[in-house]
Amino acid sequence: MLKEPPRLNFLRGPSLRVWIFTLIFIGLFIMIITDNLHLITGSRQSVIYTYADSFMKGEIGSGYGPASNEKVSLTGLEPGDIVLGGWTNCAYGRYSHAGMYVGNNQVLEGYVDYGLSVQELSHYLGYTRLCLLRVEASPAIKEKAVAYALAHKGEMFYPVAFKQGERFWNCTKIIWEAYRIQGINLDKINDLWIAPESLQASSDIKILYEKGSPNF
Repeated sequence: MLKEPPRLNFLRGPSLRVWIFTLIFIGLFIMIITDNLHLITGSRQSVIYTYADSFMKGEIGSGYGPASNEKVSLTGLEPGDIVLGGWTNCAYGRYSHAGMYVGNNQVLEGYVDYGLSVQELSHYLGYTRLCLLRVEASPAIKEKAVAYALAHKGEMFYPVAFKQGERFWNCTKIIWEAYRIQGINLDKINDLWIAPESLQASSDIKILYEKGSPNF
């Protein structure tokens, strides 16, 4: 009597689905690495290096720290300016949050709870770290960037929103995209996503004030 060939049980039922999903994940991972090889082999400004360095230091999440009581004047801000706030031990770099100043002491920013929303500018004064930035562009371009950002108010927030598409946003992607469609790319290294510190490093940015500096 002929023996029945052994059955490949790992290719049936739930095991098959596990293998399929694993292969899909590996394939997507290889595609992402291939498309972004310049970030791994080139500039160490990439958020990939920032996250890896923070992880090695045990700095995970948005950080924490005591509220600041430093007196800072925010009256010189213009619509289209960028405000960065940060805590120590932040995984994203020096800063953990960003907002676009839209006038009337308000900023357009992103939160998990509210999505893209307009909030009071004054809450940035409580951050341990604070940085005020100005995009070097004409008032007309900045006005259009603000209008674009405000048009997306109420849309969904996702902490690690990749740059493609308009379905998910985070606090930095909306600022980057608002200026990108006006012809100003604040991400010269074509990173996976935009960390707040990346905006500060852009060659199209002028630093108005950074906590500890009297420039503003």
